[in-house]
Amino acid sequence: MTNKIKMLVLSLTGQCNFSCRYCYASEHDKGMMDFTTAAKAIDLAACSGERFVLQFSGGEPLLNFNCLKKAVEYVSHNNLPACLQLQTNASLLTDDIARFLCKNNVAIGVSLDGNPEVNDKFRLFRDGRGTASAIMHGLDVLKRNNIAAGITCVVTAENVRQLPDIVEFAYYIGNIRKIGFDLLREHGRGINMLPPTGPAVQQAMLNIYERARQMAKLTGYKMVFPQKERISMLQHHLICEFDHCFAMNGEAAFVDARGKIYACSSLVGNERFCIGNVDTGIDDDLLQKTCRIIRKSMTLCRQCNVFGLCGGGCFTRWYGAAGSGPCKSECALKKASIADIVND
Repeated sequence: MTNKIKMLVLSLTGQCNFSCRYCYASEHDKGMMDFTTAAKAIDLAACSGERFVLQFSGGEPLLNFNCLKKAVEYVSHNNLPACLQLQTNASLLTDDIARFLCKNNVAIGVSLDGNPEVNDKFRLFRDGRGTASAIMHGLDVLKRNNIAAGITCVVTAENVRQLPDIVEFAYYIGNIRKIGFDLLREHGRGINMLPPTGPAVQQAMLNIYERARQMAKLTGYKMVFPQKERISMLQHHLICEFDHCFAMNGEAAFVDARGKIYACSSLVGNERFCIGNVDTGIDDDLLQKTCRIIRKSMTLCRQCNVFGLCGGGCFTRWYGAAGSGPCKSECALKKASIADIVND
């Protein structure tokens, strides 16, 4: 197996200025990644000469903006074929940071779980205060600098019925162009919360897509939904089944602040899925072992009658959930998205 990395995620720090109730990254290394570690990781991904995604993550990656800045400049200076992304809570954005990100074509994803009232039930500061105002401040920084962003909403049993409201809220914000939904991962603090039921997710997604059509007619522009994008690409044979699971295909590297490499961000700290470090590279035996574990676990997907359009589930949701078998809420989300595309 070749160690061709298509998805490189750098956890610049496990520290965060938020304390979200469901955070699956709460057990990540709390150190600060230094630039040497980041550069070694980038070199591992770039050595194939092929294009790869480089995502800056955490914790809150902007707590270590100095390393992020040097890493972006390193990619630019060496003309590396990286597609740069940042996943942030937006609270630490400034005009200077926003302009730097825009100038260097760093796509920005912001975590937001609904309108302020809903968001503040889950995304909290350490003292228990809601974070919506801080997130909105960051989004406003982006807006006044004419920078578009996407938002990612974590879906739990507590907010699933309010999900359709996030569509109108995204249009209200004004510079949101994409909305993604991340079903609760039962890792870290997520083990203390309940995942949404399949029927609740299915109904929410159908309502979301209908609300989005209504808003598109009113505003003249369509909101992008990654879940539907992937299905459309599968429908037109532009990607293959399980193309989204870079860990299964041996094409992912999640690097923590100390330089340890894991197969997936949701599996950080689980030594069963540690596949190397930036100093010695990816261990091929560990990589192949991990791929076999994931493939074996996901064989049930191939028996589903919508597998060709779904493309398969997320291993970490199956692995983390109580019991065994498919994640029913994920299946419901994908089936609702398939139905909306087919009937559109």
